[in-house]
Amino acid sequence: MEVRLDLHTHVGEMFGFQPPTPEIAEAVVSRVKQAGLDGIGITDHWRREWGMELHRVVEQHFPGEVLIIPGQEIDVRPAASPFDGYHCVELYLPGGRLFRNYCHPGYYTPNIVIEDGVHGIEVANHHHDWHIRRPHVERVAEQHGLLTFSVSDANKLGEIGAGSTLVDLDEMIRRAIPVD
Repeated sequence: MEVRLDLHTHVGEMFGFQPPTPEIAEAVVSRVKQAGLDGIGITDHWRREWGMELHRVVEQHFPGEVLIIPGQEIDVRPAASPFDGYHCVELYLPGGRLFRNYCHPGYYTPNIVIEDGVHGIEVANHHHDWHIRRPHVERVAEQHGLLTFSVSDANKLGEIGAGSTLVDLDEMIRRAIPVD
């Protein structure tokens, strides 16, 4: 199933992590639709619970209107190359699957270390395009068979959709790993 998604947003941070309410959900659903998206990934830094709760509120009050994929953004220090740390978005997909997307490559270090369990990589990021060397990142993606994404990295509601990708959601789920 092809859907247009913005898979890197900081919605919980936008709302100061106040508990998700139907009013907050309505504002997010409205913005997602205004941006011409089918859904978003909520990837607050080191906090997945807020996105999971918003997902529940949206499903309860706005069922089937937009896809909310809970997740989080984490820091990774690869054991084989600890000075080449990177940020990774973890997305909790339907069916209990975890999809890991390397985000804003080139931030921290110009080196791009692709570890097992990384399924995608950002080639464009509304807030971080200044350091993404897109031709290089696209070559890395091709070498490692990664899906590529354009994202907003939204920190404000109006930024949602500033970057998005037409995604084969079934392919993402197929590549993702089972979560215990």
